[in-house]
Amino acid sequence: MAMTVIARGKIRLAATQGEEIPLGLALDKDGAPTTDAAKAFEGVCLPFGGAKGAAFAMLMELLAGVLTGANYGGEVKSLYFDHSEPQNVGHLFIAIKPDLFISKEEFENRMDTFVTRVKSLPKAQGFDEILIPGEPEERKSEERTGTGIPITAEVRDSLLKEAERLGIDLSDIL
Repeated sequence: MAMTVIARGKIRLAATQGEEIPLGLALDKDGAPTTDAAKAFEGVCLPFGGAKGAAFAMLMELLAGVLTGANYGGEVKSLYFDHSEPQNVGHLFIAIKPDLFISKEEFENRMDTFVTRVKSLPKAQGFDEILIPGEPEERKSEERTGTGIPITAEVRDSLLKEAERLGIDLSDIL
């Protein structure tokens, strides 16, 4: 999960499509707020939740970067711009045994109750339902499994060009 208001990949997509982004998502390379997705992509995404979100992002940086021995802060190479060496991105996995304190059945019942309570909260104006984290992605995955993954003409052309360079025929799938 991105610790930012918006995932950088979504800004990249907006930049490649020449779209603007809402104010408050990113800063340009000079640190100025911007709605220009291309300038935002060259700059930084802002953390979600203001100062508290920034503190949470720092905690994740400490746990996944500093603690694990991986690169952190300015040492992490850009996924998009710097391929001079591996990113050395750290990962931290936490294993939890849900039935350590209560039975598995009680845990599952409590989780079901939690989800029911969240979904039955009053909905914001203009919304029909409350989604639990992961639900939008699960729905999109099911949709894409049935209908395929839409790509822009630019991405299609790029894939075809690379396939041709490698001697791979993609004409039957693209």
